[in-house]
Amino acid sequence: MIVARPEQRLPRSRRASTRSEATDEELLRLVGEGSETAFRALFDRYGSAVYRVCREVVRDDEIAEDAAQEAFVRVWRNARSVDVRRGTPAAWLMTVARNAARNVARVRVPFPTEVEDRPDPSPGEDALLDRLWVESALGRLPEDERLAIELAYFSDLSHSQIAARLDEPLGTIKTRLRRAMGRLADIAEQTA
Repeated sequence: MIVARPEQRLPRSRRASTRSEATDEELLRLVGEGSETAFRALFDRYGSAVYRVCREVVRDDEIAEDAAQEAFVRVWRNARSVDVRRGTPAAWLMTVARNAARNVARVRVPFPTEVEDRPDPSPGEDALLDRLWVESALGRLPEDERLAIELAYFSDLSHSQIAARLDEPLGTIKTRLRRAMGRLADIAEQTA
């Protein structure tokens, strides 16, 4: 599913049919049930705000667009699991947007790949060096943190899914991931 940029609105005739008097909670429930019409209405309602939150986090238009799209992909995938008793749909959307922006920004941060006194590597060598750096960095993490990172970034599992798979509390998983990302940042800084 392709999500339009916030500035790309549906044609007026289509907008009228997707604009709904439905509450955010109703729209989110319908999105969780697979309603594209509800998804479009939710996007119309919050697309610009999600983009602005992403732009505020990453400070780059292109990366913010990618992050906003990633945020709405997560909304589509996870709307069913939202518990509106724990907070408003708008607050949940903004949290999803911030997290997506941070994740997209992390992916866009280049890992150090240069080797001193060597000619520039070919594109194939770049990929190999990146992979070797990532494997080396992950190998320096404690086992529980490495596993959490691999499940989050290589298996594309949500924090809740990781907690379920590892039979651990959600807070524990979030702490492990945060700690692991900090360690990886330290490793990247040391090798830069």
